[in-house]
Amino acid sequence: MQSARARIALPAVCVGVAALALWVLVTGGAASAPDEQYARIMASGVLRIGMDASFPPFESFGADEISGFDADLARELARRMGLRAEFVTTGFDALYEELSAGHYDVIISALPYDRLRSQDVAFSDIYFRGGEVLLTAAGDTRRTSLAALNGDVLGVEYGSNADTLARRLQRRNGYRIQSYTTLADAGAALGAGAVQAVLADAVSARLLRRSQPGLKIAGEPVGDDPNFVIAMRLTAPTLLATLNRHLRGMQSDGTLARLIDRWF
Repeated sequence: MQSARARIALPAVCVGVAALALWVLVTGGAASAPDEQYARIMASGVLRIGMDASFPPFESFGADEISGFDADLARELARRMGLRAEFVTTGFDALYEELSAGHYDVIISALPYDRLRSQDVAFSDIYFRGGEVLLTAAGDTRRTSLAALNGDVLGVEYGSNADTLARRLQRRNGYRIQSYTTLADAGAALGAGAVQAVLADAVSARLLRRSQPGLKIAGEPVGDDPNFVIAMRLTAPTLLATLNRHLRGMQSDGTLARLIDRWF
């Protein structure tokens, strides 16, 4: 799946350390540092979410409301905070600008972590790890990594990020590459045994697996970008800590996994 705003398996916690460092830098580490935005949010009973609702299955306009993985995530976070989620839609390129202007409290919109932006906004823990993953036949227990494909044929969608990554790592791992016009064609080749594995971005791989239940995602993600996070203003340390606490709770109780399975 290629997208002009390409953003895109599983939740992980790693940006939280950077976010904590930012919090210390901004607040001096004072546990009692006031968070006026958090106080206003809790008093209003509403969490305002900035979103570009044009990127299914993460978010899109449904018949009556915005639907998608991010929409469900936002509503669940708001529920756990005792709040109502209110969506404010805008174009993807304007998300940061409108956050800075105070038009909403957080961005939840398949937003990739951007280290260069970390001086201007605070990022939550990663809630969805994108990048490339390996697809194999459901009964294949041997091919769990690119290194296990030595001598095998790896299918990719021609011109995709997975294609680029596969060629960069080919010499190290000793597989052959077969390119296909579409990922569906690569998946069909895998199902027919013409290739032994397929490399694709995490979202596309999960959607392909829905249409071809004989496939599975094998091993750990191969690529490590993009990783999706929530963004908010730097002056909201309590909001950041609260969202991270609930994201970790959703990870530990299986809610994040259930949302991923529902939408992908």
